[in-house]
Amino acid sequence: MGSLIRLAFIIGLFVLSGCNVLNHLDELSVLGQYARESDDQQRLIRSNNEHYDKLVGVIKQGHIDAYKNEASFVYSFGRPILKKDLANGVQRWLYRYAIYKTAKDKVYVYFDRNGKMIKWERLPCPKLF
Repeated sequence: MGSLIRLAFIIGLFVLSGCNVLNHLDELSVLGQYARESDDQQRLIRSNNEHYDKLVGVIKQGHIDAYKNEASFVYSFGRPILKKDLANGVQRWLYRYAIYKTAKDKVYVYFDRNGKMIKWERLPCPKLF
């Protein structure tokens, strides 16, 4: 008889804990979504950093002028971190590591209103901390 009571107790625990899981299914779903988004963010950061390293390599080799327009930059180095419109239709694109804290330097690339590269510059990133 004692083992029957223990079995009923164990079954009761499973039933109660199962209900508890069902009550928190929304929260568990959000946690799962967060984990998937975190993986996507890490892939995006890695991709951005790899593109930046490729850009710096091209600069060091002296071949940056081979990339004459916006399309060739996006194709080869991905989208910039930031685009800023300046005077006279000039647009400045910022390339650097995705996380500022890990960035040692940054590259600005300037395009005219027709999307042609007009200049670039590589500058150190000031440390904030």
